[in-house]
Amino acid sequence: MKFTVVTILPELVEPALTAGVVGRAREAGVITVGTVNPRDFTSDRHRTVDDSPYGGGPGMVMKPEPLLAAIAQAAGDPPARRILLSPAGAPLTQARVRELAQLPHLVLVCGRYEGIDERVIEIAIDEEISLGDYVLSGGELGALVIIDACARLVPGVLGEPTSADEESHSAGLLEYPQYTRPAKLGEREVPAVLQSGNHALIAAWRRQQSLLRTAARRPDLFARVRPTKADAKLLPPPLVERTHLALVHHPVTDRTGKLVTTSLTNFDIHDLARSTMTYGLAAYHVVTPITSQREKAEHIANLWLVDQGANLPRKPPKTGSRATALALVRTQDAIETVIAELTGEYGMAPFVVATSARSDSFPGIPRCTPDQLRAEASIRPEPLLILLGTGWGLADHLIPSVSRLLAPIEGRADWNHLSVRSAGAILLDRLFGRPA
Repeated sequence: MKFTVVTILPELVEPALTAGVVGRAREAGVITVGTVNPRDFTSDRHRTVDDSPYGGGPGMVMKPEPLLAAIAQAAGDPPARRILLSPAGAPLTQARVRELAQLPHLVLVCGRYEGIDERVIEIAIDEEISLGDYVLSGGELGALVIIDACARLVPGVLGEPTSADEESHSAGLLEYPQYTRPAKLGEREVPAVLQSGNHALIAAWRRQQSLLRTAARRPDLFARVRPTKADAKLLPPPLVERTHLALVHHPVTDRTGKLVTTSLTNFDIHDLARSTMTYGLAAYHVVTPITSQREKAEHIANLWLVDQGANLPRKPPKTGSRATALALVRTQDAIETVIAELTGEYGMAPFVVATSARSDSFPGIPRCTPDQLRAEASIRPEPLLILLGTGWGLADHLIPSVSRLLAPIEGRADWNHLSVRSAGAILLDRLFGRPA
């Protein structure tokens, strides 16, 4: 495979390619790396490759003529794939690296100063690639990254070709932890499974660790993972099936911050029960210390489940009917009662997450986005309990069991007073809705 770097600073490129696997591959002729300097295509005695930008502004812009000439010489005819290293480009991924490694020749164009003339991009660049959301002094480091990442996938570069298959991002997951001798370092020991000699158990452990590490560190990647049937044995049950939604009427506050107990409405029961059913949650809990309010909730739900005239159960509700949604309704007198019930049901206390429209709620409790919560809770074995507050929000100082706070739902306006039913539906869609 051939790489040609278009750069005004070839001295930054050459020294980095003399050692390691890339250096050995270059010496063996498996890959070739050359440079082309745009300064060699200038006509003035100063070899000028930059000029001030039209429209004014700080810094300088690389001139189009010498850069176009350098790219043309580097690319040949028909031209090789021409890539500009740019913070405005598409983020580099392992999947794209694999695609690029299949090409015979890459031309890597390195900008400097404030960038390059836009017409060069229009005429002589096939794609722009970025290493991430930050800015470097030039594209040379990015070019070296692409050379290293692609070269490792070229047959004959790595001593053990299959080693690239198990690295981070190769299968959309982060790599599992690695260990070597000694078996014990202070109080830390190598996991026993890695010393067992049982290759099937070791493979399962490594897969499990990759899944857990990806979920904890890169929820964005984990959200795209489609676990296999074998993976299901390595992870807790699906999160949605052990998620419970609770609408809390006490302890909550009014507009003055005073502790109050709010009233229950028909809409609270019907709408959130339907949302619970739509997204496949385990149950919907109505939490109020007032006995008559709990009885009201049970009565409303039972209207759809029981033949009131004969006081006999109706036929089992059809799947997808409103009755199946209202069958998910449970009533409790306090959050602590819900937690105790779930602890008995699952054999462990739930992972409790609060919601709030206020940014100052639950001080000291870690904030998280729906993606972060889904990733973290997916690898935890406990049931997930999501608390929705009525009135002016949950009385945070009276709910010590909360471990995380979901980020508020915010629109374009400063006004942020969605109904709890709307907020609940939005949160559930962000957590469990199907990707667009």
